[in-house]
Amino acid sequence: MEEVSTFVIVAPASMGKAVEYAQDRIRGRLARSFPDYHFAIEAFGPLADDEGFSVYPVTGTLADKGDGKERVYMCKPLEPWVIPAIKEVLKEFELTPGLH
Repeated sequence: MEEVSTFVIVAPASMGKAVEYAQDRIRGRLARSFPDYHFAIEAFGPLADDEGFSVYPVTGTLADKGDGKERVYMCKPLEPWVIPAIKEVLKEFELTPGLH
């Protein structure tokens, strides 16, 4: 199993266009709060929730170890506070006037 390296953040369905314009700002805020992780922001997607941002941990990308075979690794369990803390930061953008 591999350490989580990246989180995919999916915007709420109603905020897709606004999040598309604010991606750099959101990513920058998350990077300052969680410097050990990378963040991919998806403004639109089939996993969009009506209630708020969705957060999905991943181990990065498919790995090729030189033998031509791609591998997908399972994530090691995260500390239980990590995803709620990321969602707390994302709430700042749910409440930002003009972001909706």
